[in-house]
Amino acid sequence: MSFQVSDNEGGTRMTDPRPAYVDPRTVGRRGFLKVAGAGVASASLLTMLDARQAPAQIKGTSLRMLKWSHYVPAYDVWFDDFAKKWGEKTGVKVRVDHIPHLELPARYAAEFAAGAGHDLIYFVGQILTGQYYRNLIDLSDVADNLGKKYGGWLESSKSAGQVGGTWFAIPDFFISIPVLYRKDLFASVGMGEPKTWDDLRNAARQLKPKGHPTGMQFSHCNDANHNWRALMYCFGVKETDPSGQNIALDGKEMRESLRFAKALYDEGMTPEVFSWDDASDNRFLASGVGSWIHDAISAFHSTRITNPKVFADTFCIPEVAGPAGLKWNVGEPNVWAIWKFSKNIPAAKEFIQHIADNQKEAMEASLGYNMPFLKEQYKKPMPYLGKDAKLSTLQDQEKINAFFGHPGPMTPAAQEVLTTFIIPDMFTRVARGADIEDTMKWGVGEIRRIYAKHKG
Repeated sequence: MSFQVSDNEGGTRMTDPRPAYVDPRTVGRRGFLKVAGAGVASASLLTMLDARQAPAQIKGTSLRMLKWSHYVPAYDVWFDDFAKKWGEKTGVKVRVDHIPHLELPARYAAEFAAGAGHDLIYFVGQILTGQYYRNLIDLSDVADNLGKKYGGWLESSKSAGQVGGTWFAIPDFFISIPVLYRKDLFASVGMGEPKTWDDLRNAARQLKPKGHPTGMQFSHCNDANHNWRALMYCFGVKETDPSGQNIALDGKEMRESLRFAKALYDEGMTPEVFSWDDASDNRFLASGVGSWIHDAISAFHSTRITNPKVFADTFCIPEVAGPAGLKWNVGEPNVWAIWKFSKNIPAAKEFIQHIADNQKEAMEASLGYNMPFLKEQYKKPMPYLGKDAKLSTLQDQEKINAFFGHPGPMTPAAQEVLTTFIIPDMFTRVARGADIEDTMKWGVGEIRRIYAKHKG
């Protein structure tokens, strides 16, 4: 049995734009695993493998899987070892290829065009289940088995994995995107824990003159897509109706969210946000300049290492409320899928089942980053989150989680709206001074054109 990890040992993996919790080049891959406390002893892992017997027909076969480079390198270290031991136990020659998440869509398109490539693939951030479902294996048997075993799927999981009620992808985890704020800086202007978007705006307005502005990306990156949607949904904006077929964006709530974003930029940000990528807010927080950011807890973990003093005063809030008290956090889903041209469908399905059976270990290895889609896996205390006083607030995150297209599903049309960054562009135009009505006319027109094309 042989096992390969195509990451060039710090080459391809380290091109991922978001800074890691610890740079594996400084402590080594195995050393990082020990630092993060994410390891699983070999003996216990083999015991877990013994709990489920893989089908005999996969012995002596090969399995190639394509995954992203996780924002917390400890997870990739754990995952690679996990896949290796699964391969040794089942007699499958496993190869895991890690590439940055922004490169995955192009790779999928190339494999689709060639009709050849990896056996098991992974959609992250940009969920393309609806785009490729005709060329993906029906995984309803796997989904039904996992649902029965772990208390059912969260409702949002269907949006990520189903097309027309059929499971063409299996949700693995989603990334929550909470508010990370500096308690000491808020206290310096007489403020406590922020509860609303108005509180965040008020803090930024007072702290910017003191050298501590805030920032959210006005650019083409994943963070811009989910951060501005979180603001929109908290303001009551609906992208579509519940069916996902009809656009519901053109209303006073969207105009109010654009108006608020303009004020938030003018009062509390600096022009650098127009060129920010997914890593910029992480660096902004860790630098000690940022008063608050809206980002995944990878920023929390990286600040813990790079600036312990700032980390000591950094706290986490699941989400803040909009004007009417609405509170929606927009997560990033991650799902497994199998090409119809896969050369080893049985092994690919078996591996999906096996990683789901070991979700607790996976969540621990991710330092609480991987939020589960199966209901029973929200029993408290949750792995890692339950033992971290600052992050324990995220243990009910599934109750406020939404995805793009909300409240409708992530249809192919909604996926195209996401990948073309129309929503961030609307906020960018207004922040730069464009008229709100002109921006609404442009943005809604672009979205209607996309939905009409998909209906046709």
